[in-house]
Amino acid sequence: MRREGHLEAQGERLLQDLLAQEKKLVSKVEEAKAKAKAIVDEANAEAAAILEAARAKAEALAQSEAEAGRKEEEAVKQSILSAAKETAEALSAKVAANRAAAAQMVLEKVLP
Repeated sequence: MRREGHLEAQGERLLQDLLAQEKKLVSKVEEAKAKAKAIVDEANAEAAAILEAARAKAEALAQSEAEAGRKEEEAVKQSILSAAKETAEALSAKVAANRAAAAQMVLEKVLP
């Protein structure tokens, strides 16, 4: 009987060791899960920050390009207006010169 009690005690000790090992493993698994969740959460936050920065950069670039387009449009518009004004002034001068010559011709025809 003594041997049987000894085996029971040894079995009980082994069972307690197994339970302790299982608790340690469960604890390690829970720690690993928590660590993995923290890593995933951090990665998600970092990805969101990168995405927001990219959006802001794209918006700033779009605004910059739009402003550059407006400035270029204004420059082209001013160039066209300036050329048109120069042409109108040249035509006006030509008309004035031709008017005097035309008046002279009319007077020569009417008053020989």
